[in-house]
Amino acid sequence: METVKQNIILERTGIFSQKADKRFEYTMECKKTEGKKILVICTNPASNNLLVVDTTTNYVMNNLFAMGYHTITLCNLFAEVTDKLHPAKAGDNNDNLEYIKEVLKRDFDEILLGFGSGYEGSKRVKTEKENLSKILKPYAKKLVELMDAEEKYKKLKTIHPLFAGQRFSGKWVLRKVVLSKT
Repeated sequence: METVKQNIILERTGIFSQKADKRFEYTMECKKTEGKKILVICTNPASNNLLVVDTTTNYVMNNLFAMGYHTITLCNLFAEVTDKLHPAKAGDNNDNLEYIKEVLKRDFDEILLGFGSGYEGSKRVKTEKENLSKILKPYAKKLVELMDAEEKYKKLKTIHPLFAGQRFSGKWVLRKVVLSKT
C-alpha cells in the first residue's frame, strides 16, 4: 500500500481580557502555506478555550480554509464570552470596538460581516452595529457577506456562519456589502 503523509500546522491565537470573560480575537493561521487573510466579525464568542472549537468556528474554518484563506481572524460585535448573548445585560463594549479598530489596521484581503439577524429587534445590537459601521467605513471596499452559490438565500444580509454552515456548507461564496448611510 502506498501512502502520502500530509502535515499542516494550525496556529491558534486568542486575545482575552484579564478575567478571560471577554475574547477580543481568535486567529487561526495555517503555517507554511500561502493564501489570503480574512477578518470575520460575528456576534459573540462562545468559548475562552482555544482548544474548544464551537460549531460556528468549525464551519468558518472548514469553509474559509477550503476557499483559499490561510489566516482567519475572528472578532465579534460583543466580546463577552457566553453561550447565549443577552444584549441588554451586556457590559460596556468600548474596549471591544477599540480592539477591532486596531485589528483593522492589519492587511486583510476581506472583512466578512457574519453577525446575522438573530437580534434584529434589540436596540443595543442596533447601536453596536451602527458603531461598528462607522469604524468600518474606511474599509468599505473590503466588506463582504456570505452567500450560497445557488443564491437561494440572496435576500438575507450578513448571514451568520452557523446558518450558512447548516444550510449550505461547502457552497459558500462572498459578495460585497454596501454600508448604510448612518
